[in-house]
Amino acid sequence: MRPPIEMRRRPQARSGWTAMVRALRRILGMPDYAAYLEHCRRAGHPAQLTERQFVDDFFERKGRAPRCC
Repeated sequence: MRPPIEMRRRPQARSGWTAMVRALRRILGMPDYAAYLEHCRRAGHPAQLTERQFVDDFFERKGRAPRCC
């Protein structure tokens, strides 16, 4: 009998997928709120921005608003 699919997944595959998604976000210039939360957790301080505030601040610092094309 095979273990459930959750137990068969390798942690390396998930972390590799996460790294790929984060790299793609950087290339496309998209904000990464999950990376911000991870940074706050590792640095030992609470997250000070909501997701909406984070995105607004991200595009304000870039000097432009998000657009579709």
